[in-house]
Amino acid sequence: MGAPLVTVAIVARTLAQIWDKPLIGVNHCIAHIEMGRQVTGAANPTVLYVSGGNTQVIAYSHRRYRIFGETLDIAVGNCLDRFAPSLEGIDNSLYANYH
Repeated sequence: MGAPLVTVAIVARTLAQIWDKPLIGVNHCIAHIEMGRQVTGAANPTVLYVSGGNTQVIAYSHRRYRIFGETLDIAVGNCLDRFAPSLEGIDNSLYANYH
């Protein structure tokens, strides 16, 4: 995964220089939490962050987000990805070749 990330970083820096725009780093996980806060109006949520490779319990404490727990085996997002194809009555055509 390193090579694609490096490539995108180079492209982003190049475009920022060409268009004379600042390049602002964003923490992907925190961006999801902040969007959720805006949508729900929650002031200080405790969050179960579930993505394909991560499952973490996160809360805001002492002016920063803190991870209070995380999985060490299978991430919940990955587990749901693997479980979804077995559900009956739901179109799982996107997962037809996933195993």
